[in-house]
Amino acid sequence: MAIAKLSAGKRQWHPLPTYHLKAPHGWLNDPCAPGFDPATGTYHLFYQWNPKSCDWEDICWGQFTSKDGLHWEANSTGPVLEPSKSYDDKGIFTGCMHPTGPRGEKCQLTLIYSSITNLPIHWTVPYQRNCAGLAIAISENAGRTWKKSPLNPILKGEPEGLRATGFRDPYLAEWGALDEKRGATEKQLYGFVSGGIVDKGPNVFVYAVSPHDLTRWTYIGPLVDIPVGFTRPGHWTGDFGVNWECVNFLGLDSGADTCPVLLMGTEGGYQRGYKEGGEVANETWTLWMAGSLQTTQQGPALDYEFGGILDHGSLYAPNSYRHPDSRAWIVWGWIKEEELTLSRREAKGWTGYLSLPREVFMQRLHNVRRALKTPLEAIPSIRLLTERPEAGTRGVETLGIRPLLDLKRLRQGKPSIWLGVEALNQPYQIATPASPNWELEAFIKIHPAHERIGFQVRHNEDRSNMTSIYFSPQDEEIVVDKTLSNDLKDIQKGRIGGSFTLFVQEKDGAECLESLHLRIFSDGDVIEVFANDRFALSTTVYSDAINCLGISCFAEGQDSSASGFETVMLWEGLASVYAK
Repeated sequence: MAIAKLSAGKRQWHPLPTYHLKAPHGWLNDPCAPGFDPATGTYHLFYQWNPKSCDWEDICWGQFTSKDGLHWEANSTGPVLEPSKSYDDKGIFTGCMHPTGPRGEKCQLTLIYSSITNLPIHWTVPYQRNCAGLAIAISENAGRTWKKSPLNPILKGEPEGLRATGFRDPYLAEWGALDEKRGATEKQLYGFVSGGIVDKGPNVFVYAVSPHDLTRWTYIGPLVDIPVGFTRPGHWTGDFGVNWECVNFLGLDSGADTCPVLLMGTEGGYQRGYKEGGEVANETWTLWMAGSLQTTQQGPALDYEFGGILDHGSLYAPNSYRHPDSRAWIVWGWIKEEELTLSRREAKGWTGYLSLPREVFMQRLHNVRRALKTPLEAIPSIRLLTERPEAGTRGVETLGIRPLLDLKRLRQGKPSIWLGVEALNQPYQIATPASPNWELEAFIKIHPAHERIGFQVRHNEDRSNMTSIYFSPQDEEIVVDKTLSNDLKDIQKGRIGGSFTLFVQEKDGAECLESLHLRIFSDGDVIEVFANDRFALSTTVYSDAINCLGISCFAEGQDSSASGFETVMLWEGLASVYAK
């Protein structure tokens, strides 16, 4: 097991990840310009990088490339794009890739990025006009090297007459419905730039971009009408805040139709669990929203219909692309390390991870009668479909999210399997892996009277140090509790939770409650949790990498012979994604 150089006596902290990507050293944040080049069969993935420090500053881009979308190698030992021109001398911020040259050249690739001329840029300070524009870089050798265009900047800044709270993170996508609304005679590209409008709320600014000239961006207008601090009642979604970052537009298949979906990072929202009159602590959220395209006097607009939380943990700055062959939408994110002090980050030599690649899609469940507790109409992250009103059942549609299917290829050998584990009110230890590098998959039959059911992971012999991952049917919540994960006073620890429910469906004339399908990925300091292909929670857990390796099942609450751990599978030592 590889261990970073930070240690304390016989305890060792910060094991190196094997299947999560990190920068070779320094600070990593947003994933940038993920994509696939069909001309060479090469996957590209960039990231914001400060190679000089483990703190945010001097942002440039690093790059990974891959031939299978699973195993990656660094494209160079240093940055592939860095501040060097008058239009980007303060930073190279997030952007996207297009698999042709600026004018459709087949032998080229194009990067479109945020070119920064003035700092600081933050929603809490007045936005300086034209401090962030758009620029392009071109590769003529399959992405090995990149040259900035002499036509830069392609946009100097935000639209005229607009008081912005932010303007950055360009994203390109096709949108057939918008072509139709605008009467376009051929398929267009649309550019989405994230930000907000002072005193009006967060937004994304839409541009028409000719596929024959990526340097020409024609402003159409703001896409949404969402006020400052908009959120839906209850705990099923987050705060849309004051300003948006990293907005991605996805057209997801929904039956015979295409559903427009936005993914975004939001700034300036209330913290999780905020109550009226309490202490205000602003927070970022990673959200999604779906709706329908409308035509207004101001131009095309996306009406919000339903939405939720893309990741309930520390993942931020989602960035995605659609694979041209599989047609799957693949999303990457940045897993923050906000719990660590700068001195601890510098001691280990790097900070920040890229998440596991995920596939997002529209998940549809049929013959649904109800959820565990919350009325279906009170869950804003689902859309209800009319299916069999005479039988009292509905269809339910929501954003699906699951680990990329190819990740199963990292499993080495056959798993250890446990069937019908009994763990009621007494944890049952199932394994002590050789390292904190593993994947666990479980199918659990839930009884509504269960208080908590799940796993204690990374625990020592007496469980004085452990992390609990569990589902509470009473609260309709999945929780990662890190309060006992370590006894280090300089590392923040806490409890992270996200709303999740199971649905009661009608099958063969009888009611049937979904089983809970959990997938837990543990890798170095990272833990990612997925449930029923519609819930994700990413976080970092700092535990003793030598003595805290145990995995146990536990359940609390009412006994029932028809509930519990049906199947638990564990794969140890997943293969490395770092190409040798």
